[in-house]
Amino acid sequence: MEYFDAAVKNDGTLLAVKCRAYCDMGAYLQLLTPAIPGLGLILMAGAYDAKAVEYEQIAVFTNKVATDAYRGAGRPEAAYAIERLMDTIARELNLDPAEVRRKNFIKDFAKPTPAGLMYDSGNYPIALDKALQIVGYQELRAEQQRLRQQGRYLGIGISSYIEICGIGPSFLMPPWVGGWESCTIRVEPTGMVSVLTGVSPHGQGNETTFAQIVADELGVPMDHIEVIHGDTDVVSYGIGTFGSRSLAVGGAAAC
Repeated sequence: MEYFDAAVKNDGTLLAVKCRAYCDMGAYLQLLTPAIPGLGLILMAGAYDAKAVEYEQIAVFTNKVATDAYRGAGRPEAAYAIERLMDTIARELNLDPAEVRRKNFIKDFAKPTPAGLMYDSGNYPIALDKALQIVGYQELRAEQQRLRQQGRYLGIGISSYIEICGIGPSFLMPPWVGGWESCTIRVEPTGMVSVLTGVSPHGQGNETTFAQIVADELGVPMDHIEVIHGDTDVVSYGIGTFGSRSLAVGGAAAC
């Protein structure tokens, strides 16, 4: 359960976001149970340029099943909360929800967010405009008003989503994890190439992409490359596959 407050100008400009979150830990803790809500903290302002962020996380034990990282881990909750907040701002100030989002999109990517993240470069207004054009947003709004006069209600939802993944060495990784990844490339006496990677894919197809990377770097055919993973007799160390990092970090190690 999350409670949000926001400081907003009359024109819809977002100034600050404050959140108190009661987080269900289940009956006991697993590996990352208490850390998952914190992953929402760092993305709590989403794609929007809030000048200040305050977050209070209250962990609560219940009689429910314990939670742990599965997919997205904390980020969907953050996206849901900030997008509901943007809709609330639009409704309270009688503004168009798309315009409220456009006004508050991050435009300066040279500085960190209040949560300490450096976002990649982007142009969020162009992406929004493209999406609105594809769905015929203005026509949908006109249809919404026409149907409302007939007592019928047409809902129109808008949501922007920022993802954090490909986690490597950073302040997000505890020192005992590090975030690095290993890769050894060995040319065998037969002329074949062995790629020994510390990540261990489970269906992502990394064997193919790692072979493509090495083939491109060495100028050898892909069918001359063998990608080896998950064998501790051969690959002595590595961090692993999680957080969408196997190609972003492990693939970079293969370059």
